[in-house]
Amino acid sequence: MTQFFFNRNTIDNLKFYVYGLKDPFTNKYFYIGKGKANRVFSHVNQKIKRGIDDPKYDKIQEIRSQGGKVKIDIIRHGLDERQALLIESCLIDTLGVNQMANKVKGIDHDRFGLMPVNVIKQIYKGKDFKTSAPCVCFKINKAWNKNIKINELYDKTRSWWRLSKTRSQKAMYGIGIAFGIIRSIYKINSWEDGGKYNRPTRIRFHGEKAIDMQKHIGDSMLNQPNHRVSGPTFYINC
Repeated sequence: MTQFFFNRNTIDNLKFYVYGLKDPFTNKYFYIGKGKANRVFSHVNQKIKRGIDDPKYDKIQEIRSQGGKVKIDIIRHGLDERQALLIESCLIDTLGVNQMANKVKGIDHDRFGLMPVNVIKQIYKGKDFKTSAPCVCFKINKAWNKNIKINELYDKTRSWWRLSKTRSQKAMYGIGIAFGIIRSIYKINSWEDGGKYNRPTRIRFHGEKAIDMQKHIGDSMLNQPNHRVSGPTFYINC
């Protein structure tokens, strides 16, 4: 296998860069990455598969088996690392990560990446959440993403949490919060103990979308005193 590399003068001038691997038969990118030095060539120089799931390697081998050669583009160079990460993330968003071999969607993808206008409105509505109803709130920062499906959002919100059974029984609504913004609100119908699932110290609720509370999706919890607790759950009015 032919080895590809940059010389020292090229490396010094490139600094950090963003590159794309392109299918020669479709002329479409299947991978976007950021790199430095000879990182861009690590994929085409790779001789063996790394682990069970290695989509870049599989794609490159598929192209070679058809008699083609992967096209490599340096899309932007002369960057610092932060600039390269942001450009990489923007390109992955724009080209569509599901059409590519990227496992990682890019830096700050779920906070500042490609979003429909209605999601932007929710994030920056800037209205503080206020209610007299008893609520139990769940911080789902790591679980939430802008493309999360309805059923997944429900399961991530109710999850299995360590909660006070006494206080949680008083709650009328279960609220999912990511990065200080309300992402989901459910009317709680009942609670389930996790004992039979080998989760003896955790509980979860069964509920349904709280139609009367959907106007609060996008409200901010950042000024809610109870939100400042270090733990993943807190209560309002109960």
